Amino acid sequence: MSFFPLFFICIKMYAFINARELAYFLHNFANILRHRRENPGSKQIIYMDKTGLRFIFYLATDILFLLYCLYLLSDESTWKPGFLLLSISAMEAYALRARIYGTYVKDKLGFVYSSMWFRHLMTGMSLFILLELFEI
Repeated sequence: MSFFPLFFICIKMYAFINARELAYFLHNFANILRHRRENPGSKQIIYMDKTGLRFIFYLATDILFLLYCLYLLSDESTWKPGFLLLSISAMEAYALRARIYGTYVKDKLGFVYSSMWFRHLMTGMSLFILLELFEI
């Protein structure tokens, strides 16, 4: 039994529960970077609170999840679950970035996040594969 899948199950559940907040922070982070590229000489003060630190922790664990999927691809017995996890994550990110009809919701402030059915589907498939990896 490996405890890496259990860790990523917890992270996926956190992302599932806090999807709107993560989309909000990602949108604001993209705006900060765009403003910095447009005005390279200006100074910015960014206030970090506990929710911002949680967002940075989530991004770091998301990168760890990518590395874990690549590690699974390197082993002959686990390449199939690794490929499936990697492709599911890519489909979820691509559907939101490409604005595929029906996979996203845009609220009145302009924030974009996954629609409920799409979030349930992608999280369910990822959790099923991670639970199978936890049993191995």
